[in-house]
Amino acid sequence: MDRGGADATAASGRPRKRTGRRARGLHPVERDGHWHCVGTLRARGRSIRVRRSLGIPAGARSEDLAWDAVREIEAEILAEISGEGGPGAYVAVAAQDYLSQKRTRALGKTTVDVIQEIAGLFGLRRLNDIAPDEWKRHVETRQKDNSPATRERYLNALLAFLSFCRTHHRLKTLPTFQRDKIARNPLRRTRRRIRELRPDLIARLLMSAHITIRAQLAVEWSAGARVSSVLHGCRVCDLILAEGREQLTFHDTKNGTSVDAVLHPTAAAILRDYVAWRGKLHEREAPLFLTYKRLPYADTEGAWGGQNKTGFNAAKRRAAASVLADAEREASRITDPAARAEILAQAEADAALLRSVTQHWFRHMLASRMVREGDLRTAMEQGGWLDPRSIMGYTHDAPEHRRRAVHAFDDFGTYLTRDASEKKVNG
Repeated sequence: MDRGGADATAASGRPRKRTGRRARGLHPVERDGHWHCVGTLRARGRSIRVRRSLGIPAGARSEDLAWDAVREIEAEILAEISGEGGPGAYVAVAAQDYLSQKRTRALGKTTVDVIQEIAGLFGLRRLNDIAPDEWKRHVETRQKDNSPATRERYLNALLAFLSFCRTHHRLKTLPTFQRDKIARNPLRRTRRRIRELRPDLIARLLMSAHITIRAQLAVEWSAGARVSSVLHGCRVCDLILAEGREQLTFHDTKNGTSVDAVLHPTAAAILRDYVAWRGKLHEREAPLFLTYKRLPYADTEGAWGGQNKTGFNAAKRRAAASVLADAEREASRITDPAARAEILAQAEADAALLRSVTQHWFRHMLASRMVREGDLRTAMEQGGWLDPRSIMGYTHDAPEHRRRAVHAFDDFGTYLTRDASEKKVNG
């Protein structure tokens, strides 16, 4: 016997109850002790169903707050449908989304700090409720006492975040800032006294260092590598010490590329001594450079540098002291007061220079030395520069090199004559 519902209803003769019409628009509903925004919003031929918690505890006293929140949601949806964009997302929500995005290269510590600072200041405000002038006032106040380069780095992080908000979180317009082109990509970086750093002073500095610092300095001198790349960008398997093929590969450099840097024979000889001291070469994926305790350097992910600064500063102190001691011994054997004073003065100048050296000097030295050779592409590949403007900012002028280059011009002077017609023209 068929007991289908339709036949049973027809047999009973009772009319089926009509389904009730749902109320139009959005309204608050109490669920699980909190107010929720529910309903269907119809506008411009579209029907949008909304089911959203308001985060407001339910109760008679909070019902008005719930209605206000519902009206705010309704206005936001209508503005988005009409193309006006509405108030946009909360800054804190957009910041969390931006920081949690999957990337091939993680955000730097400085960028993360900037975004977290913005979220702390504007987190509870909607993106479109913040006027462009307010963003400008914030930047000018925040960067008031900072250098133009620091301001540009801050703006780079902020504008990248706001561009993301315009694409993903309904930000209407981006604020415009007056940018400093020279600070963004300077034609000349801060000058270092690399011309005064003679080979004998470099040798003295390296010989005054512990073997692990000596090896790092040799690589920096030969490859122009940054300290972060030396300490964290190369493994044991990245070093090749076969005669005639000496090179070291740096991964995850500042611009995100890998760099295969050729090693000078002297640097390779120092590295052979270092790997003999280091040992455990079977651990091919382990960091190449270790501390004097044979432990990996702590990776701060760019939060700060100077992980090897203690050893480097100790080498500078010992090198400066040895320069002064050698000068004292040499001066003690000279009877001429003027010559003795000159030796001691030169030693004081050399010691002061050694105390002021930083490891980044070697990057400037590499750029200047290789660009003077006239092969810009080779220089860029050795140091890992991608833009010729970047490497040119690292180069230092060498007047004597320019003088030699100018003096090497094809000389037409031998063909100059002073015949009668020339004398007549010159009066």
